[in-house]
Amino acid sequence: MGKNKKIAIVGAGEAAAPIIRKAREMGVVSVAFGGDDSLCKQEADIFHNVDIFDIEKLFRIAKEENVDGVIASSEITSESAALLANKLNLPGNDVSKGFAGRNKYDMRCRMQNATYTKQPEYFLYDDQEINKYPVVIKAVDSCGKRGISLVKTQVELNAAIKYAKEYSSNGMVLVEDYIEGGQEFSVECLANGGKVQVIQITEKETSGPPHFVEIGHHQPAMIGYTCRCNIEKSAQEILSTLGITCGMAHLEIKVKNNDIYFIEVGARAGGDHIADILTVISTDFDYYKAAIECSIGEYKEVEPHNICFSGLYFCCEQNAHLSELFKIAPDKKWCEIDMLKNDHFEKVSSNIEAVNAGYFIYKADHKITLQDVKNTEYVAKRINDDPNAFSLLWEHNKEIGRTLTDEELTDGINKFIKNGNAIVILDDNHVIGFLNLYCNNFETRKAYICNVYILDEYRGKGLSKKLVDEAISISYLNNFDSIVLHVAEDNVKAINLYKAYGFEFTGKYKMTDEKEFEMELYL
Repeated sequence: MGKNKKIAIVGAGEAAAPIIRKAREMGVVSVAFGGDDSLCKQEADIFHNVDIFDIEKLFRIAKEENVDGVIASSEITSESAALLANKLNLPGNDVSKGFAGRNKYDMRCRMQNATYTKQPEYFLYDDQEINKYPVVIKAVDSCGKRGISLVKTQVELNAAIKYAKEYSSNGMVLVEDYIEGGQEFSVECLANGGKVQVIQITEKETSGPPHFVEIGHHQPAMIGYTCRCNIEKSAQEILSTLGITCGMAHLEIKVKNNDIYFIEVGARAGGDHIADILTVISTDFDYYKAAIECSIGEYKEVEPHNICFSGLYFCCEQNAHLSELFKIAPDKKWCEIDMLKNDHFEKVSSNIEAVNAGYFIYKADHKITLQDVKNTEYVAKRINDDPNAFSLLWEHNKEIGRTLTDEELTDGINKFIKNGNAIVILDDNHVIGFLNLYCNNFETRKAYICNVYILDEYRGKGLSKKLVDEAISISYLNNFDSIVLHVAEDNVKAINLYKAYGFEFTGKYKMTDEKEFEMELYL
């Protein structure tokens, strides 16, 4: 990167902090625009007290500062940043057809002719009669789930319209058909010209109707390779159609019956610490560095990879059923950030209120759930990179009486370590449970479980489930579509365990010392 590059940051609120810090790390001078009460005005290298919607004044200052790029810090500044970049003839989002990165109605209109991505029926509310319920009422340009309600009857409509107008800058309200069922995700994207990269997919937990407040986020989303490919295809179509061609984009979708439904998008980093913390933890990708490089026209494509799980739970009434998890979180190694303020689970009606209620962020080799409260003394983990992996597996196989020569056992263990995922549960540095998982068939995208074993004296403690949970997590991290295994026809306990996960008999079997049926779990 050339010396003395300058990046204009439109907006100097809290969301500008990670951009300013990353710019400083890169040797890029940050020139921030915002009001006198901006939280990050002292942190920026250069700060200008200016109306972020006064494009002409922003343009004059940016020209005087000789900036090399423009980046938006938040949803509210995304349009100003796009207009400013265009006026400066710098990389930015396309405004030739009007900016479609904030107004939800404009987004819907642009996406009307999409060939791959679906969306609900919609219209702007103008006191007309609504004949079909339920519908979702939205402020046309709000963010953070503010001004959103599910309306099931005519009686509920007026209150929902009033609530939406409170958060609509122009008083406009959008009415949409409600897409019932499915799973919500956010897609953290990077646009660089006509190319869209999916950096991470976040599984969203919401409070459900009426306000759909986001009460938890988890990365990577536990989806298979095919679903991820479908989402990537849809992300490319959505961002290209809306003219989001430079930098970060936070895309919200719903997946139902393998169809991708477009919800909305923001031409900025994902909030709720999705971009600045969760994505940084769960991938090996420097998201903010890439966004700055896109904005100054110097990005060279780097492929992101999942390296672990990360997530966030908000301490709100809608998560009160997880109270035991909140109790243990601060003392656990997987608790990366503890922002829990008290043990009150307050009811929230927007994402902003959820953040203010407190939260914790985790980093782990699996998605942290209520299950982590139970049997916490034993943990399943991959040990391939452990310097003692060979000796641990050698002693385990000798203990359980594997009928192999030492040479065969050596070859087998080396194969597990080199090509597989050796997952163990240890008790005082002693293997009490083992499972091997292969994730190396990139043509079929089928992972394979084998050699599952729990020592006799440790059976009945749910350890097999811990091994399978870890195997499923690793399969998701590697973007596999399904997991296959073989089980003896008389091993009823194992069959019931696998069925509980959703494994199904495929009708195939193999003959070893006994007949083993094939089962498959689709991710």
